[in-house]
Amino acid sequence: MNILHVAHFFYPCLSAGGVVNASYQIALNQVKDNNVHVYTSDSCKQRLKFEDGRYDVDVDGIKVDYFRNLSNRFKLATMLDTPLSAYFRIRKDIKNHDIIHIHEHRQTLAILVSHYARKNNIPYIVQAHGSVLPFFQKEGLKNIFDKAFGFKILHNASCVFALTEVEKEQYIKMGVSEDKIEIVPLGINIEEYENLPEPGKFRSRFNIADGDKLILFVGRIHEIKGLDLLIDAFNLLIKDSSSPIKLAIVGPDDGYLDTLNERIAENNLESQVIITGPLYKREKHEALVDCDLFVMPSKYESFTTSGLEAMACGKPLVLTKNNHIHDWVDGNVGISCDDDEISLKEAMKKLLFDDDLSETFSSNGKKLIKEKYNWDMINEQILSIYNRFI
Repeated sequence: MNILHVAHFFYPCLSAGGVVNASYQIALNQVKDNNVHVYTSDSCKQRLKFEDGRYDVDVDGIKVDYFRNLSNRFKLATMLDTPLSAYFRIRKDIKNHDIIHIHEHRQTLAILVSHYARKNNIPYIVQAHGSVLPFFQKEGLKNIFDKAFGFKILHNASCVFALTEVEKEQYIKMGVSEDKIEIVPLGINIEEYENLPEPGKFRSRFNIADGDKLILFVGRIHEIKGLDLLIDAFNLLIKDSSSPIKLAIVGPDDGYLDTLNERIAENNLESQVIITGPLYKREKHEALVDCDLFVMPSKYESFTTSGLEAMACGKPLVLTKNNHIHDWVDGNVGISCDDDEISLKEAMKKLLFDDDLSETFSSNGKKLIKEKYNWDMINEQILSIYNRFI
């Protein structure tokens, strides 16, 4: 099968968030038995560097075209690509693909690719990755985009992928026919978690005592992630406990680090909160192995891949009910709480000090990853859907 993926950020731009890792993992699994091609841009926080102006790069067997944007600053401000050479390449080469998979549809490449896909009778899939509805940031720009292009891209898709039932309802609100919607979750590569690091390495690196309870957040340091709520809840927690507790925040700054540091200082938590910056692969696994609890207090979250990684390491989760997966997390692999500091504090306290409950959630999480949330199974589902439209 000749598969084309379209993403406005792509590996190695991991600082752009979970969509980059998801699109990379899907493509990586498919390249084992298919010809896989990616159209993307050279945008990242710092423009990706390659030898030529338009870059044809092999990424682990995936053929990737990193089209050069006219303005990286404009892309980061508006999320709209300015890939001047892409138009000619897409018009010429799109006919060489059997199916197209668009990751996040509010992007210039999606406009071009969806147009020429329809013109050449090539089916395309849209996977919004939590960005179906135009809210939280740049709502005005998103509404303008939708009126000009977005609705058309969604409605003309052969199929759309929803991460959860909540996202399915969002597609329906955008006018997508229910029979075009498939629930396709995200996953992890479970083989990466078969030989985990020995405990203690992360704690040793950041001077965290073996006897300290450790809460871990992994994600972008961004306003939407609810880190203000986490700091306030953590402040209440340490005042309500006689045991030493530390909080580690792992991830790249996405415009919120200064505000976060100010909030930490206001609560005199500098000695209890560790901000590590981004950690990847083995170093991230070391953090997951050493923590007692994983927390994701987002104001909005369609899925939590880092939560799946924590489950694979046998860690219980605490999520706010703003996370679309809270319904199957709560009482199964963790606790979902209300979007306030008292509720979050109580959820963290319960799991930190109820060993039997934490062990039950740990066991359930490992089992669920193997049965449902691994890329091998999800890739089979995706390829099966592709084949329906070819």
